[in-house]
Amino acid sequence: MKQFFIKIGSWFKNHLPTRRRIIQVYAALLTNANLKGFAEGQIYTGNTKKLCTPGLNCYSCPGAVVACPLGALQNSLGSSGTTTPYYIIGIIALFGLALGRTICGFLCPFGFFQELLYKVRTPKVKKSVYTRLLSYLKYVFLIVLVIAVPLIYHNVPGFCKYICPAGTFGGAGGLLSNAGNSDLYAMLGYLFSWKSILLVVCIVACVFVYRAFCRFICPLGAIYGFFNKVALLGVKLDKSQCIDCGACIAHCKMDIKHVGDHECINCGECISVCPTKAISWKGSKIFLKATSVSVSAANGAPAEEIKPLNVLLTNGTTVAAETAVAHAATEGPAEETPVTQPESVNDGNSTETAPSKSKFKTALKRLNKRAFILEAVAWVLATAVVVGAIVYYNIQPSSLTTIGAKIEDFTAKTYVTAYGGDEYNFYQDYESDRKPAVLVFWSSRNEASKTYLSSLGEIQEQIKDTAKVVAVHIENSDTAEIVQGIIDSEGWNKYDIPFIQDTKDIGLYAECGGDGSFPTTVFLNENARFYSRHNRPLAVEEIQEELKAVQKDTRYVVGDKIMDFTVNTYESAYKEGTFSSKDALGKVFVLNFWYTSCGPCVEELPYFEQVKEEYGDRIVMVAIHANNDENPQYFIDAINEKNNKSSWSNWQIIFGQDRRFEDMRDEIFTRCGGKSSYPITLVANAEGIITFVRQGAIINAGKDDLRPAIEAALNG
Repeated sequence: MKQFFIKIGSWFKNHLPTRRRIIQVYAALLTNANLKGFAEGQIYTGNTKKLCTPGLNCYSCPGAVVACPLGALQNSLGSSGTTTPYYIIGIIALFGLALGRTICGFLCPFGFFQELLYKVRTPKVKKSVYTRLLSYLKYVFLIVLVIAVPLIYHNVPGFCKYICPAGTFGGAGGLLSNAGNSDLYAMLGYLFSWKSILLVVCIVACVFVYRAFCRFICPLGAIYGFFNKVALLGVKLDKSQCIDCGACIAHCKMDIKHVGDHECINCGECISVCPTKAISWKGSKIFLKATSVSVSAANGAPAEEIKPLNVLLTNGTTVAAETAVAHAATEGPAEETPVTQPESVNDGNSTETAPSKSKFKTALKRLNKRAFILEAVAWVLATAVVVGAIVYYNIQPSSLTTIGAKIEDFTAKTYVTAYGGDEYNFYQDYESDRKPAVLVFWSSRNEASKTYLSSLGEIQEQIKDTAKVVAVHIENSDTAEIVQGIIDSEGWNKYDIPFIQDTKDIGLYAECGGDGSFPTTVFLNENARFYSRHNRPLAVEEIQEELKAVQKDTRYVVGDKIMDFTVNTYESAYKEGTFSSKDALGKVFVLNFWYTSCGPCVEELPYFEQVKEEYGDRIVMVAIHANNDENPQYFIDAINEKNNKSSWSNWQIIFGQDRRFEDMRDEIFTRCGGKSSYPITLVANAEGIITFVRQGAIINAGKDDLRPAIEAALNG
């Protein structure tokens, strides 16, 4: 039994993960900390998505909390025009100068995934002159797909769109694996099939060939390879100690010609196989300053210097290295042999005593202790960062209202201000003025909230064109007369702002996630849906920035009043140059989003035209094309190919063009619930209330869902 446990213990000891493997796990978790995204099937779009991860990790992966540098580079090149995208180029250069391809060896999640595939027990393809030649293929992908295609065909990220298996695996796979995204299957076509085949080929190749994607395809690795020689961190070779035995090249699984060249991923595995210790980590002094300990000779002779442990190891094998050099000339590299330091040398006239063993051991212990403490602190901090990120992105406080939750209607008592009125009806206010709302919760017994309200009039004046402000007093033992007296004495009664009273029956503060903090500022979108809460006073600049985010992230769903928008139109039977959604009020409104490269989109447009002709003037039908730089004639040709009419101008559908947010998303499509997949169709009744939403093709397996939706809107 004892031997059994010894064997078990020995197995675990031999299979413990290396430091590099742990770092790879940490980097993958930190980059994809939004684990709930996989359960929800949603892409994280928070503030950290404005940053780039060093490694390859698809933006569209549900777990990704940062952007992919390769995708960001293609997007910036595609939209740069005549302006050089210095920002993203500078970020990638900064990564390269600091780490080079150490990023590939330690921080790239897709590189980690490939190494796990290579662990599958199968015969392996060894590197050769052929794999070395194939390693230059990634530079072709870099020049053609990453640089040339986005510059020539604007807004076409060539590598991401046509090749990247990391995007197919993390982005498409992560989204399509969620049952809530089953409607995305309707837009899958030949391109997805092509990329799926590439992904399968890549996975199979990585089982037999070490890091096949990194070595032959990855343009990001090609970029970082340019920085390998000048990067601050990585591996380095001391040529004065190198005996050209070739052990490092033979041991390396990458297609290197020498240590640290553009194919080296700086994994450090060659360090342990070098017989002369000529390979070491560069940049270590940045983090750990070398120390030395002076020890006096026993007879008072000048002190000798005991160097750091890593230098001692190098010097300690000097004799072995010299032996290895001589041995290599005849039989090859020699084994390391320990070197014994003589305690003293006596020539008969004098005695020269070496540094005492006790002081030597003390110095070593001190260095070992320091290294242990530094490493322990580093691992504790790294673990804290990873755990903190996972908690931050996945666990919301119970008091935080869910984003998108609709606030219940209520009628509240109002205090006397320039706004007027004896009572305030929440939904009536939204109907009369469809703008985002800033709810400021305050207490007559809280001085901080009183100070905040003193600036509320100025804030309202600054944002009145884009949002409305509502001051909500929290129920306490103060009477209405006391609260009104404070409003009057502070001069707040001059504000054109409704001051309303929350009660236990209304429960607005609790509904908005109030936790007892004052003042609390809550942002609602223009459909009275919760967006965010801040338990502190906000400057007007902060409020304006948050309102921009509210507008960008507003989603219109069934039960909402459809957004107000105006789009430019293409010439058809509708001769006007623009179309406004307000023009559809009083009729059933059918809104479809499409683009020319989407097979299902183009296939179903003749069906929409047929429905429009059938219902005539009882409905308004608008098809909005995705925003891009394609020639309008291309749209016309795409439609005419599927149309038996002689001319585009005969179409009864109104064809409009979407516009872009600052972050390059299609504005109307996104705000109407678009998830990056086309087509999507909405139906709204005569009052503008959305009654039907379909993400994906409207005709599903031959079933017609549009006519019943229109009939329901007409009769509802």
